[in-house]
Amino acid sequence: MAFFGVLTAAVIVIAAVVAFRGTDDQRFVRSAAEVEAFARTVREGDRLGPRAIGGMEFEEVRREHGVVVFQRGEALQSPFGYAWSPQGDPAPILADVEWSEDHVDHRFAHLEGAFYSWQGRR
Repeated sequence: MAFFGVLTAAVIVIAAVVAFRGTDDQRFVRSAAEVEAFARTVREGDRLGPRAIGGMEFEEVRREHGVVVFQRGEALQSPFGYAWSPQGDPAPILADVEWSEDHVDHRFAHLEGAFYSWQGRR
């Protein structure tokens, strides 16, 4: 019986994370114009610290190979956030980019226009 209680709690937590993640994506898309305007000012190789853009908080903003990544945070030591990639799917563009001493595999899901949600996995 306790197992089912724990299982139910886990399902509720996962559902909440998915629901809030969707909400976060919608907030990001609503801020797209401000985020894009900022992305255009970031120079190649820039690595900027914490800041608020379009009403959203980001831990880091960086530009690599023309892709601007807006890191929202980390979950289980894996970074996540959004990417602006006007040249298309950022996955092949960032395939061999090293973010730190730890290798990060990048996964992207298209949101709208040049924007993608981003999940890095170590």
